[in-house]
Amino acid sequence: MKGFSRWVLSGILWTLLLSGSDARAAAANEEAVGTVTVITSDRLTFDYKKRFALFEHNVLVTDPEMQLACDKLLVTFDEAGKAKNIKAEGRVTIKQEDKTAHAGLATYDLDGGKIVLSDKPRVLRGRDVLEGELITFWRDDNRMICQPNARLVIYPEQGGMKDVFLGD
Repeated sequence: MKGFSRWVLSGILWTLLLSGSDARAAAANEEAVGTVTVITSDRLTFDYKKRFALFEHNVLVTDPEMQLACDKLLVTFDEAGKAKNIKAEGRVTIKQEDKTAHAGLATYDLDGGKIVLSDKPRVLRGRDVLEGELITFWRDDNRMICQPNARLVIYPEQGGMKDVFLGD
């Protein structure tokens, strides 16, 4: 989710504010290189005064680092126009490399680098599964807490969570 701050600052504002042929050509060039974030949804509400962007229905975020799908995505901005919080709701799926996370709700505090998955969260890596009531990641610290009722199922395949947690 590191790419979220980039897409909010450049992607959303770029798409919403620029509509000339030079902007389309630059965006196409970035997309070809794989550095652009593309957000699609059935509806987008952007309120500059209230400082939010709301994507609704069939939301798909495709970023060079990850892909996120959900029913609703709310991005809130600070006074300077910088994204501060992102909230994904309804059938949230986040795919990154060999990991997939599912939850009913995912929140991301950009300043703190804190990502919280709730409402039946599950993280899958191969066949390995991590479940709990809340799964919290701190992006910059490379740490995680799963609580309460944490459950980790590890299969003996090479490259699974067993290698990560147990160092095999």
